[in-house]
This record gives sequence, C-alpha cells and structure tokens, in this order.
Amino acid sequence: MTRIVTACAMAGLGVALAGSVGAQDMQQKVAAVKQAAAQNQQALRSYSWMEKTEIVFKGEVKNTKIESCRYGPDGKIEKTPVVVPPPPEKKRGLRGKVVAKKTGEMKEDMETAAALVHQYLPPSPDKIQAAMAGGKITIVPSAATTTVRIADYLKPGDSLVLGLGTADKGLKQVSVDSWKDSPSDKVTLKVAMQSLPDGTDYPGAITLSVPASNVEVRITNSNYQKIQ
Repeated sequence: MTRIVTACAMAGLGVALAGSVGAQDMQQKVAAVKQAAAQNQQALRSYSWMEKTEIVFKGEVKNTKIESCRYGPDGKIEKTPVVVPPPPEKKRGLRGKVVAKKTGEMKEDMETAAALVHQYLPPSPDKIQAAMAGGKITIVPSAATTTVRIADYLKPGDSLVLGLGTADKGLKQVSVDSWKDSPSDKVTLKVAMQSLPDGTDYPGAITLSVPASNVEVRITNSNYQKIQ
C-alpha cells in the first residue's frame, strides 16, 4: 500500500528549498504537505491504541497511568483509563504541604506535555508555509537522514527539528526546543516515530523534559488495532 506520511511531502519541500523554486511550485509543495497530513490523520482515526504516561522526578517514576485511546466523532482523542494510579498517601504538616506542591507541579507538567504534543504534532502545514515565507527553514541532508529545522515554529525562539529517512522518506524523529511561561523556562520534547504495517505514522515514544523542575513526562503509544 502507498505509504501515507507527512514526511514524504516534507522531503519534497526539502528538495524544493535546496534549489530555485517558483511561487507556484512552492504552493504545490505546501498543498502536498496538507494532503499527506490529512491522509495520515484520517488513517489514524481507524485505530485504537494504548497510551502509557509516566511522570518521572529526578530519575524516579512517581506516577503511571495507562489509557485506551481512540478518535471520537468530533476528531478529538477519547481516553478510557485502564490502569489508574492510586491516590498518594497524604502527609501532614510542612512535609505534606511540600509533597502537595510538588504533586501539583508534576500534574501541571503532565498537562503541558499533552498540550505540547498536540501543538507540535503532527507538524502544521500552515506553520511550515509561514516558516518558508519567512526564510526560517534549514535543510541538512546526509546519507541516512535529512534534517529539517524550523525556527520560531510556534513561539519566538523555539525550534522544531524533523529527521527524515533518506531511503524511505519516512518521518523518523521529532525534537522540539520550546518554553512554558517564559523563554527562560525551557522545555524539550523528543519523539521517536514508528510506522504501522499500512504505512501510517504515529508517535511511538514521547519524552517531555522540564529541566528547571527535574521532571520528565514519558508517553508510550502501542498496541494499535483496527477498529472493527
């Protein structure tokens, strides 16, 4: 079956940006990106999958939840808890307040992770087009992987870096350098992409790091099944 991936169209964009491109040709490339993204997203809607989310503080897993996921009629992901973490034991006094504060911060980081994933994945064709117009896309080809770096993708000073397989043109990796409330409040996002047998791409492993908080949010998607 024909591979349905946004990366294919983006690889075409890389070739276009490397040479002399007319306005009409550039519009065709952007249209190809939008079509590929829509096809891949539509293909994902025919699957259900399992999502495991872990909150890690200073290298130690503090919270784990597993949810069954699928797209609803409105196009939004519906999640059903499969494994719900037990409520943390309440501590009294000053220690209890410190634990409650840290728990709240970790919950906020988990919510930030979910929000960032949806803002950067899948890459927005409209934002790519705006970056192209602003001269903010850099292409670095190599024998195994072509790297596409997009500056100021979502926020001033951030970057979205895509790793495309040179041989199969598949989207292999995604990395993001961004920030939460201010540019000094750094957040990094790393995504290892995987492909289903029909060629549909999905984010297999996602790691969001908040260095200032010593917190990582790790999301693993697996067990994709066709919805009958």
